[in-house]
Amino acid sequence: MNKINDLFKIILLNVALLGSLCFGVISVDQSNLVGFRYGPNLSWGGMVNTPIVWGQWVPQASVGMRYTWLEPLSPLNYGDPIGNLSSYLKMDGSLELSPFYGGFRAGLGIRPFKVNPQIEVGFTYESYFYFKSNLEMVNADVKGGGHIAESWNSDYIFENIGDSDFDYVQLFDINLELSFSLPHGGLIGLGAHYVLTDISTDFEGKSYDYERNIPVFSRDYIVEIQSFGRLPLTEHVAAVYECLYLKTGLLRSGGSVKKESLSYRMGLLGAHISWKDGLRNFVVKAGMWSRDKKRFYNGSFAQQLLIQLEYKGYFSFPFHSSNFSE
Repeated sequence: MNKINDLFKIILLNVALLGSLCFGVISVDQSNLVGFRYGPNLSWGGMVNTPIVWGQWVPQASVGMRYTWLEPLSPLNYGDPIGNLSSYLKMDGSLELSPFYGGFRAGLGIRPFKVNPQIEVGFTYESYFYFKSNLEMVNADVKGGGHIAESWNSDYIFENIGDSDFDYVQLFDINLELSFSLPHGGLIGLGAHYVLTDISTDFEGKSYDYERNIPVFSRDYIVEIQSFGRLPLTEHVAAVYECLYLKTGLLRSGGSVKKESLSYRMGLLGAHISWKDGLRNFVVKAGMWSRDKKRFYNGSFAQQLLIQLEYKGYFSFPFHSSNFSE
């Protein structure tokens, strides 16, 4: 009962920090809280989410591999688990494949101070190919020009898949994370991302970001504000939640709006199950999402309910400090 009360306190604390921004998430990797070790970390996994009733939300699915090197900034051995007061240099690279796109990402990050709360800054470069899935989207509600709600939905996207060429995508992500470690492996955190998009498209700049599920211009920016938390309930089970607010840029030309600033928010709450000293991880979460402007949404309430499943496994290395025998 005390742990349940603590969970509600943590959620309320983050709601107070984010205020009206909090309401969802899909991008925080909860498994690295128990899976990461100093030195090399090689993992594989997949994710799928779907609305309870198909309609406005485009279901997502992806698989990938990730390699992360954590170089400790204090005298520690490779293979040691990350503690509450950790400092490191992070080098990160991954491959990702989905029905809509495939590519890689590479990044650098640093957590310079051994303090709690912990501060981490980083930069990530992403490079993808759209697999004949890049579509022309309505980005501004204009008279005679269509409405965003009519194209920002799964029916429009699945009906038009295959009509475009292979398109190349680059994204430049500058990010900042502030996290506070709790006893027994618990954690709450806030994160912010500023992402620049560069998409090669013939659609006068009107395009779509499938990873984030939002229409964008080929030259655009995306702001993400995240809140997340993990509270262990037993040795192998923890309650997790994530919140996300996502917003794109505004473009005016000649006194008219060529692209409106689009945004949505989501909230997911669920369970993280880990075993084999964190080398195997399964996460199930449920929640909902909402667009900020009602005129950008013409679906039902049931179409806003989401369920998400994630699996992630880590390869063990001989010098890990724990016994990772299979």
